[in-house]
Amino acid sequence: MSQKSSTAAAKAPAERVVRDIRRATRKHHSAEDKIRVVLEGLRGEESIAALCRREGIAESLYYAWSKEFLEAGKRRLAGDTARAATTDEVKALRHEARTLKEVVAEQALELRLMKKKHDRGWGRPRMRYPASEKLEIIRIVEQSHLPVRRTSTHLGVPPATFYRWYDRYQADGGPEALADRPSRPDRVWNRIPDAVRGRIIDLALAEPELSPRELAVRFTERGRYFVSEASVYRLLKAHDLITSPAFIVVKAADEFHTKTTAPNQLWQTDFTYLKVVGWGWFYLSTVLDDFSRYIVAWKLCATMAASDVSDTLELALAASGCSEVGVRHRPRLLSDNGPGYIADELANWLASKGMQHVRGAPCHPQTQGKIERWHRTLKNRILLENHYLPGDLQARIEAFVTHYNHQRCHESLSNLTPADVYFGRGQTILLERERIKRHTIRQRRLLHQRQAA
Repeated sequence: MSQKSSTAAAKAPAERVVRDIRRATRKHHSAEDKIRVVLEGLRGEESIAALCRREGIAESLYYAWSKEFLEAGKRRLAGDTARAATTDEVKALRHEARTLKEVVAEQALELRLMKKKHDRGWGRPRMRYPASEKLEIIRIVEQSHLPVRRTSTHLGVPPATFYRWYDRYQADGGPEALADRPSRPDRVWNRIPDAVRGRIIDLALAEPELSPRELAVRFTERGRYFVSEASVYRLLKAHDLITSPAFIVVKAADEFHTKTTAPNQLWQTDFTYLKVVGWGWFYLSTVLDDFSRYIVAWKLCATMAASDVSDTLELALAASGCSEVGVRHRPRLLSDNGPGYIADELANWLASKGMQHVRGAPCHPQTQGKIERWHRTLKNRILLENHYLPGDLQARIEAFVTHYNHQRCHESLSNLTPADVYFGRGQTILLERERIKRHTIRQRRLLHQRQAA
């Protein structure tokens, strides 16, 4: 018994191997092959056994095919047209079904998309989508039977944009990865350090009358650290330290075309009105250097006669040194057509001093734009308070003229003071500022590299 059982156990694996080999190498016959074999057997040119050996099939399989063939023909003759489809017909039907699915999916997607576009405005150029809508678009593309490129095109999303969303969604895992990321970098190499920002704020609080441009120049010269006007403006705006002006700003559009190239080539002069409470109106006569905007001389007068003009010009000649040193060309005088400036008395006085007189066109104050701008700047400060004595008004004017000439940086003078330009030290100051700027930029770059290391 033991020998028989061992022999049977040895046979079983061998038979299983042979059966597996036969199953793996079994030939699959199409419907056309089966019909061909059955018809050859019915013609009787060779025996059924020889035919089966040549085709590599069992005789029982041949008789099964022959029986199915005859029964199918009998059903067909009886009027039953149902039959098994051929391979080509199956392929055509599958292709047609796949095409129909794509058409149905495309129509369903278009209907869904029309609703989304109507409700949420999808598909507009350069549209920004929140993370929830990006996730919904990814879900639509995943569930669509259409290719990714066609589906994303129907949604109005460029394929490259969709793939970028999809990569972020799969890599980072979750809808949070689809949220818009800020475009600004984490660190900026030339960012102003926090300590310097605090010093700028302290200076702005200590001198609130300075504009951002003047604060930038003042801080650069005092702190030996360069900051731009735009940086100071942004910093003050972030701390809510930018206030609207308490006056109406009117900007002149024209300019004096024959521009001067050096100090004392052209002087502008004019009167302006200032009121003293209980005393009435006083008239400020000013002589301003056209090239540097430096206030050469001024005088507070009770009238606007030609003698007041000549007295102011005497002070200007003495202050500039033109009356003490022999010069080839005296400064030309530019004024409007006021009564004091068109008087013969002033013309005779100018002729005795060897000075030429130029008057602007009537009703065109832009010709004397620089001195008109000086009057507006003066009144923005002087008229903030009432004055009750002429001496108080004169002291305020004197203090502001000193501030204007020696401390207030003028934008049209490359942020130099009028005194710097008038006395010829402007170029030296600009070169020093440029050196400070280069040194500051090197410091910021080194600081950024140390923080990034």
